[in-house]
Amino acid sequence: MTEKECDVFLEDVLEIGRRLVETGAEVRRVEDTITRICTAYGFDDCEIYAVTSLIVATIKGPDGKHYTQSVRVVSSGTDLGRLEELNAQSRYICENTPSVEELTKSIKSYERPKPKPVIKCIGYMLAAGGFAVFFGGGWQDGLASAAVAIAIYLMDYNLKLRNINTVIYTFVASLLSGCIAILFVHLGFGINIDKVMIGDIMLFIPGLLLVSSVKEMFNRDIVTGLYRMIEAVLIAVAIAGGFALSYYLFGGAA
Repeated sequence: MTEKECDVFLEDVLEIGRRLVETGAEVRRVEDTITRICTAYGFDDCEIYAVTSLIVATIKGPDGKHYTQSVRVVSSGTDLGRLEELNAQSRYICENTPSVEELTKSIKSYERPKPKPVIKCIGYMLAAGGFAVFFGGGWQDGLASAAVAIAIYLMDYNLKLRNINTVIYTFVASLLSGCIAILFVHLGFGINIDKVMIGDIMLFIPGLLLVSSVKEMFNRDIVTGLYRMIEAVLIAVAIAGGFALSYYLFGGAA
């Protein structure tokens, strides 16, 4: 590769790494993926360091010159479908080693499939309603919890506050969800306010984030593990605070 191609190639692999982090991939997987792609292209000497907010890579070109770049990661979440797509793309790149131009084109031309709002909304409703019944509520509580889940879905995909701060968004969404749940019970739509709330609380629980944080620490990625664990704890506090405040403001179902 020429010097320019090495720079462009490094930009491409770092973009793949950034997308992996944004979908919730472990940093160990991100580092391993970038290393495998670099090795497939003949860069045997490569050093990769990734955390949830930054990826730094250094590779040694065929001319003996070292190339170093970094990329900032500003958002993160959990998207297992997208993660599988990126894994498949990475395996294809390692097996076929397309030219740098083709690699850049495939990365830039990718268009994320538009989510099907109806299916996602139904998923929210089934999850919330199912958990409400599972924890001892009646069918009325399940229906009420499913109805509140519609509001949660709309907030998840339409409230711009989510793009600013996850913890603040979770607190606001929990507060509004709790208020709606209490209103439904006052109107007779549900019976047990605690069961209705439990169903909707389960939609906010950062279970995958907490499990990932523990796994990161077992992999000796302490910084990333602590970061994700602290984020999970703050989200849990925001959930508890939001629902508790709604109960305090409106006096529950009394």
